[in-house]
Amino acid sequence: MPWSCDRTGFPVLELPALKLGVHLLPVAKAQFERFLAAPVRQPLGSPQAGLYGDVWYEKLLEVSPRVTPHAARITDVEAMFMAGVLPAEINRFAGWLGDGFDLPTTETWREVDAAIRDEPLSADEVAALRSDSALHRQARAAIDAIVRLRDPATWGQLMMLEGGLLEWVRTGPQTLGGLGRPQSDFQKMILNPQRDAPVRPVREGRYKYFGFRLVRPM
Repeated sequence: MPWSCDRTGFPVLELPALKLGVHLLPVAKAQFERFLAAPVRQPLGSPQAGLYGDVWYEKLLEVSPRVTPHAARITDVEAMFMAGVLPAEINRFAGWLGDGFDLPTTETWREVDAAIRDEPLSADEVAALRSDSALHRQARAAIDAIVRLRDPATWGQLMMLEGGLLEWVRTGPQTLGGLGRPQSDFQKMILNPQRDAPVRPVREGRYKYFGFRLVRPM
């Protein structure tokens, strides 16, 4: 399975058959923090002015406390990733990454899931991924944590397409929902994302089981 790394040093799987690149993992807190630390010029009057400050991040961490890969356990592995984030808060991060990164549509997410979920994963492939010199140490640590806790046998398991977060997808021009297969200890929800409609929050607010993964055109 070919891959490259985005500007944060986190891996992006290359899927030529779909003409897509897709983040190997849901976007991690350590990955998003590289964006938070970068100097950004914000136009005055921008609807996103004031976002991403210390207070904003502290409120997000109240919903999904930060856990380091080395301290992650099977019961809180999801906390390595950006959860509780709202769709409107993703846009500038995606633009900062460049290369056309964006949230997937429902159809795109399902195509990626169908193409990768059951693809066998070998120890040699994991070793090759870990040894990539372009990989950021935090990305390597997150991969190591998943291997340690989940012992993945497929690329889909490594990607946490099962037992992970609900991931924001675009369901229409102005509407979004979540697709995924959360583990029952994390969120008691039985969901077949290939069949069931994306989950929409019952009310506005932050939810610890909503995260995101980005795709880009090849």
